[in-house]
Amino acid sequence: MLRTLLTTTLIISLPLIFVGCGDSGPRTTPVSITITQQGNPLAGATVTMVSTDGDSAAGMTNDSGVAEMELTGVNKKGALPGEYSVAVRKWDIVIVPNPSEESPDDTRSTRVSLLPDKYGETSTSGFTLTVGTSAVKETFDIPE
Repeated sequence: MLRTLLTTTLIISLPLIFVGCGDSGPRTTPVSITITQQGNPLAGATVTMVSTDGDSAAGMTNDSGVAEMELTGVNKKGALPGEYSVAVRKWDIVIVPNPSEESPDDTRSTRVSLLPDKYGETSTSGFTLTVGTSAVKETFDIPE
């Protein structure tokens, strides 16, 4: 009797182990953000969203300036519902002289922002976004 019960439990439970319980994690809303600079698509920019609740999502713009946001730390597309501030950053790496006594021709690489600093912080960019339960498509233009 006990052996039959254990066998039946194993037969019923085994498929659930391999199939899993479906989509796990928090329920997100798809968010697509287009970034333009003076009306032109801005490719290669990092877009970060931070909500008033502390949730965040990030994405990288493609050649069309579009970033498909992903919930930070979860590898899940979209963002949680809430009120968000948005920051945009784009960097370039440049080589600058870095002479030393031993090597007067030495150089080093440094990161240079290609956008005005105010857009790189959620507190100063002026970009805000509300995420609800329906897909969000928003465009932000950097006029400088």
